[in-house]
Amino acid sequence: MASAASFSYAAALTSTVRNKFRLMTWNIAGLDHEPDELRECTLAQCEEVKMYSPDVVYLQEVTPSTCGLLRSTLQDYKMIPATEGRYFTAILLKNSSVQHLSASIETFLGSKQGRQLQTVRAKCADAELTLMCSHLESQGKSAGERVRQLKTVFERIEEASSNSAVIFGGDLNLRDKEVTKAGGLPSGVFDIWILCGEPPDAEFTWDPTQNDKLEFPFKMTAKCRFDRLYLKQGTASGLKVVPERFMLVGKKRLPVCETFPSDHWGIVCDFKVEETK
Repeated sequence: MASAASFSYAAALTSTVRNKFRLMTWNIAGLDHEPDELRECTLAQCEEVKMYSPDVVYLQEVTPSTCGLLRSTLQDYKMIPATEGRYFTAILLKNSSVQHLSASIETFLGSKQGRQLQTVRAKCADAELTLMCSHLESQGKSAGERVRQLKTVFERIEEASSNSAVIFGGDLNLRDKEVTKAGGLPSGVFDIWILCGEPPDAEFTWDPTQNDKLEFPFKMTAKCRFDRLYLKQGTASGLKVVPERFMLVGKKRLPVCETFPSDHWGIVCDFKVEETK
């Protein structure tokens, strides 16, 4: 894997090259922490955002207390929280490179955990984007509701304007078999990790064999690709959004609490925008 310094250079590059942009998604684990630890974790997450300098950020498990800290620390971004509940998603747009067009929220009526689909329309690198972020229902016992939520999202992706590329992602808590139960990916919708060549070092975003943020009463061996990104092109736009690099972030242990910023690794994905031929 390339060094942080090279990623830092690449981050600066994406903000100056007109036809490129970078997106990050991360469950920042804002629940069930002591206040001091939560502050340290949130500030470390902000430093990751600053280092990788994404144009768009999807966050999950934002809380009222971390929302204020994120907003005050990441002043180069327009922060769009989904709601003001106990915890929620938020989409951040870099002020210098992304034009915000509109935003909407759809609550999943069957959710027992307050889950929603957050959608922001924006323009970046000359491309119109429909940015969709969600934190689908958690835990294995909620598989049925999670599949129903995924089906709803797939419907919304298919309904999106053909002038806009759609990027959907977040902590989706998905197992591959659940995508199959949802009917598989709709025509024209692609898993970005697969499009990027299935890099093995970026597969498992929730990996308690490497990330000891959470404590378990037994040895955990499960490794999961809970966090995902999906892409659908805007077929009438004359432009194509092409993912170029898919990597995991948030792997630096914190100095005070001696753990990681989140029990999830974050995802950073680089895109280029090309004219269709």
